[in-house]
This record gives sequence, C-alpha cells and structure tokens, in this order.
Amino acid sequence: MSDERQHRGSEQAVVLDQDEAVSIYEVCSIVNLQTEVVCQWVAEGIVSPRGDRISEWQFSQAQLQRIRQARRLQHDLEVNTSSLPLVLDLLDEISRLRRQVQRMENQLF
Repeated sequence: MSDERQHRGSEQAVVLDQDEAVSIYEVCSIVNLQTEVVCQWVAEGIVSPRGDRISEWQFSQAQLQRIRQARRLQHDLEVNTSSLPLVLDLLDEISRLRRQVQRMENQLF
C-alpha cells in the first residue's frame, strides 16, 4: 500500500497501486467501518473480494472505491443496505455512459 494517507473526516485517503489489494481489516481501518458491515455488503453482493474465507479476502482498488462510495451513500443519503447494489450499479452505468459520450465527442471534434 502506498504511504500516501490523509485523514478526511473519519476516512483515510489511501492511494493503492492498480494491482494492489488490501485485507478486510485494512479496508475497515481505511474507511472506518466495522467488519460486520463489510461482511454484510459482501453477502448482499455490493462488493466481491478475492478469497474464500474472511481472513483471506483481498479487496482491489476498484472494490475499495466501491466501499467508499457505499459508505458515503449510506452516511450522506441514508440509502439502506438492500438498495445499495442498485444505486451503485446505476452510478456505474452513468459513469460508463459519460465515458462513452466523451469518447464520441472526442471523435467528432
């Protein structure tokens, strides 16, 4: 994990290398969540770590970003856990469409 850490509220801004992964314990420390919350999010399909057992779980940079986003949605907008997968998927789709529009604009202009 990169040494770039800043505290932002109760969450640390951590920069990971593209291929770097972190354990559930590191995720909980970085994002200031309880292990039970992350386990529930895994069970709900909000995030999908690599590894079979909790002690082996590894979260990629993309998964860590998704956890941060889920935390903000719950904290700031009070989105309930059962709605998080849908909301996150819709936000991902919006991002994908924006990138596609940007590519198309770049080709036209």
